[in-house]
Amino acid sequence: MSQTFFSKLDPQEKLSRLSQLGQSKGQVTVWIKGQKEKSTFNILDFDKERVELVLDLKKAPYSVGTVLLCNFDLRGMSFFSQVTVQKSIVDYVLLEFKYDLFKSERRSSFRLLTYPVYKVWSMFELKEVYDGGKVVDFKTKRSQTALFKNFLNIVEGPQADDAHTSLLKIRVQDLSTTGMALHITDIENHYFSKDQIYKNVDIHFLDEIIQIPEVKVVYVVDYIGNDKQNKKYKVGLTFPNLPIIIDEQLGKKINKLLRDVDFNKDFENFLK
Repeated sequence: MSQTFFSKLDPQEKLSRLSQLGQSKGQVTVWIKGQKEKSTFNILDFDKERVELVLDLKKAPYSVGTVLLCNFDLRGMSFFSQVTVQKSIVDYVLLEFKYDLFKSERRSSFRLLTYPVYKVWSMFELKEVYDGGKVVDFKTKRSQTALFKNFLNIVEGPQADDAHTSLLKIRVQDLSTTGMALHITDIENHYFSKDQIYKNVDIHFLDEIIQIPEVKVVYVVDYIGNDKQNKKYKVGLTFPNLPIIIDEQLGKKINKLLRDVDFNKDFENFLK
């Protein structure tokens, strides 16, 4: 079942959003309903009187009069509509917005299930590192050196100014603009406890890095599984006091990934 919700904009808000899009000189994505192939074009302007988006394009892969589905991102939100291909008197391709314009709602609640489709990593600054000496668990008197050597395999990155700071890299399981979830082992569990706060946590996408100024641990619970020797935990983290500019940047990134997988099909189903 679709978990994407669409809200129709009133005529005044529709014109306002399209005008903002024209001023942004951003991009718009179009496709023929039912087809997977999509095209993305740069925007030159928006004609408010004719309600037409002017594209930086003179040779379109679609004939005049073709009705397409359309999507664009603006200020961290995704908008959808049907458009009709037209031509200007100087041969620029136009997208006529005579149909309703919709926005996808509850943007901040969208949760992107990153694993295993997307390789998204979180990087935490740690204030201690293993210096190569022997490590012993004082409760069991057993050597923990091998365990900590394994830990070094997941801690990577350049040293910070503080000689006792390193980076802990953990793959993100799911992500939203309000927080994220991680799966960790006993090795990493030492570094996460309820209400603990990390500063300046980097979220690494394949093509972008977004830094979260503050990340708070909400819970650490046992992860369901039968492998007792390799116990795992699930960590839930929230992003308190997230600045608007970063909220929009992260929301835009999540919406783009969600749209590529689900949103376009959801909009097609919504129009039925």
